[in-house]
Amino acid sequence: MADHESPGDADGRFVAGRAPETAALTAFLRTAVREGGARLLSGDPGMGKTELLDAAARAAESMGARVLRASGSEYETELSFAGLHQLLLPAVDTLPELPAPHRTALATALGLDRGEPPSRLALTSALLDWLRRLSSTAPLVLVVDDLQWVDRASAVILSLVAGRVGGIRVGLLLAQRAGHESFFDRTAVPELPLTPLDDSDAVRLLRRHHPDLHPSVRHRILAEAGGNPLALIELPRSLTSAQESGADFLPPTLPLSVRLRRVFESRVSALPAPTRRLLLLAALSGGDGTGLAKVVAGSSADLAPAEESGLVSVDRRAGRPLFAHPLIRSAVVDLATAPERRAAHRRLAQLAAGQEVRALHLAEAALGPDDTIACRLDEVAAAALERGDTVQAVSVLLRAADLTLAPAERARRLAQAAYLGANFAGTLTGARELLKRARAADPAVTSTLQASNAAAAHLLNSEGDIDTAHKMLAGALAGAAPAPRSAADVEEALRTLMMICTFGGRRELWRPFDDAIARLEPLLSAPFRLAAATFGDPVRSTRRQLRELDALAAGLEGEANPIRVITVALAGQYVDRVPRAALERAAAEGRSGGAVALAVQALIMSAIGAFLEGRWEEAGALADEGIALCQEHGYEMLEWGAQNPRMLLAAARGDSEYVARARARMHQWAIPRNALAVRTFTSNIEGLAALTQGRHREAYEHYAAICPLGTFPPHEQVTVWTVMDAVEAAVRSGHGEEARAHVRAAAEARLASVSPRLRFLCDASAALVADDDSYPRLFEALVSDPGSARWPFPLARLELAYGERLRMDRAMRTARPHLERAGRLFTDLGATPWADRAKAALRATGRNRRSAAAGPGAALTPQERQIAHLAATGLTNRQIGEQLSLSPRTVGAHLYRVFPKLGIGSRAALRDALTDLGDAQSTP
Repeated sequence: MADHESPGDADGRFVAGRAPETAALTAFLRTAVREGGARLLSGDPGMGKTELLDAAARAAESMGARVLRASGSEYETELSFAGLHQLLLPAVDTLPELPAPHRTALATALGLDRGEPPSRLALTSALLDWLRRLSSTAPLVLVVDDLQWVDRASAVILSLVAGRVGGIRVGLLLAQRAGHESFFDRTAVPELPLTPLDDSDAVRLLRRHHPDLHPSVRHRILAEAGGNPLALIELPRSLTSAQESGADFLPPTLPLSVRLRRVFESRVSALPAPTRRLLLLAALSGGDGTGLAKVVAGSSADLAPAEESGLVSVDRRAGRPLFAHPLIRSAVVDLATAPERRAAHRRLAQLAAGQEVRALHLAEAALGPDDTIACRLDEVAAAALERGDTVQAVSVLLRAADLTLAPAERARRLAQAAYLGANFAGTLTGARELLKRARAADPAVTSTLQASNAAAAHLLNSEGDIDTAHKMLAGALAGAAPAPRSAADVEEALRTLMMICTFGGRRELWRPFDDAIARLEPLLSAPFRLAAATFGDPVRSTRRQLRELDALAAGLEGEANPIRVITVALAGQYVDRVPRAALERAAAEGRSGGAVALAVQALIMSAIGAFLEGRWEEAGALADEGIALCQEHGYEMLEWGAQNPRMLLAAARGDSEYVARARARMHQWAIPRNALAVRTFTSNIEGLAALTQGRHREAYEHYAAICPLGTFPPHEQVTVWTVMDAVEAAVRSGHGEEARAHVRAAAEARLASVSPRLRFLCDASAALVADDDSYPRLFEALVSDPGSARWPFPLARLELAYGERLRMDRAMRTARPHLERAGRLFTDLGATPWADRAKAALRATGRNRRSAAAGPGAALTPQERQIAHLAATGLTNRQIGEQLSLSPRTVGAHLYRVFPKLGIGSRAALRDALTDLGDAQSTP
């Protein structure tokens, strides 16, 4: 077996998440096939013991070993030597080769002959002799599974053999359930315990077997499985397709598959009825042990059998049972009858301390539709939404719809769940099905605000187009009366319409939105009211709005509601007020099964912020994560946003292939759907890509396509980010007047007052268009300001532009430090084309030759350096020789070697060259 091989290599199958255990078994087998040995695997049911044994058996065979196998059975524990019989039967044809005493002892024990039962010692000796003979031609590996059910006689003999197989090329590999005892002496054999899979291995295994689970469902499965591989594979098999996609709610405890039920059924069913009833209450309580503690305190005797069996322990302080594994909790519920579960929920509703918990238990106890309970669930869903738990809100609304008698109300609740699923929870496929159910319940639902909103949200990411979604939602909002009770529905619809207008990219789409905002403003929350202004039209943000936004962002420190976080972040996106820490929390919530769509938006805004602030590696990682989530959940339009920072990175780093490929995909999807903002998105990126490649006229045309320079049209959001880009492209392409007009327009719009970054961009633009007398002052003020380092990419471009302009004015020595700093900044960012341009500009100042002279192979010797410095003061060769006791000819020879090293051709250039050389090497 090759060194890289491990159990599972033989047929290409590996034991997922068991790399350490696999390595340990590999090492054991390599030793066992040479000199024998024994090893015991232990672990809870479903931990993968059998799979590891199977892999080890295949690996042993690939090493040339013969493998004999047996497995204990609950129904054969009373049959003496049943385990040995099963294990050794395939080799029974070699039994006649043994000496008569050994042959007789084994044949009697295995039931092949009748006679006096052999003694334990005689049988052990006979068996060892047989194993020695069997291993003489090829190594032998004995594999025994479910050791806890192997009969006593066999287990005892295997214990004795395990300690005596050393030196005879026989390996003994056994597996036993944790918590079960057997007659095998475990102390004599090294044990390899199987622990639960860690989170990353559990996710990989679950994705491999069930790739299409919604994140919230995946998170629930991971929690219920507790790292148990069998549970990770089996639990999703009891779910419906709607439950897998998040379109239908999951029950409080997940049902067990037949295979999982078989693992736990005997242990739970063996408990007394009062114990099972008490465990059922604990299992269905959902962790709310407020009222349950009193019941547990008065039922310690009933709980004792479960404690003794190891199924639960008791938290005496909290007064509630703790299940040894989440699957035991599921088994308790799964093995109870429906009437028993309803009775338990009714009891828990009586014990519940809070109204929300009481409503949830009453809903589970209901036999049929109940409008009173459904109304209570509406309140629970609203409270969940306020906390930002969109997944629970959808689940509760769906349960409420099931309990609703009136078709119109049932349709409304289904439509609301569809909207939340599509816009927040990441269940686009489920949203479509819920809308179908809503229309089936009440065809008139299609004209309601909730249904229009859900349908528009779904259309944005599926087969629909911008204009249809806009018409549907604008029409529904036009008929919306400003009633306080509909405030949430109105704001949700306006949120969707704002995204439609943004991606639509046409000014006329914004008019119904602006009209609705003006008419319905009293109903809107402060975060969304601000977002409508500072996100919808950031150029026209007022000082009052920005101050209010600052206060809202400052108040997000303890905010747990991701909807509120994302709304405030959207309000701040284009005015540089994105709450970084709050967005990280929102993204983490989505990763753990929460609101996927909100997590994507958090990742997008975080990635853009990281790009603007020069944290480019972080920006790329965040963007890639957002893109992956969009592709996994079908958020094709949101994927634009995630592609934006990734494409900006590619443009700045000169990856024109990535830009072209992503642009083609974007346009192919968006243009047929009239999502014309794609042109603005890609013009911005292609403008930067052209600047990166030095194609300045092309860059100017891209930025002018967004809007004519000198203008900042309403609702053209990206123009606040492209001020310096557009001016730089205009200046370098010979459109000086347009560049100056754009600087004046930015000043008139007071963009510099919006944020420090926009002030930097506006001041940088002014420096780029400044005349010959004023440009040094404007550039110096920016490049010498320590605060400018917060934006390394535009700062590097500013240093480059400044150095190039100084070079054109023949101020070579002054230009060099700026060009060097530009090169370092670009190199640190990985902006290679820009770094190359800075190096080329530096070479044009003569720095390249002198830098080469300062290298290790061309450094001046101490005497050369001394002569060069004296010559730079104006001394002749003779005068230098007199000082150094050298002949004039020797001084001349030294200078002959010095000039090429410094990259100069005359004494007149010595002073500047030596000054520059001082950056790299000391002078005497």
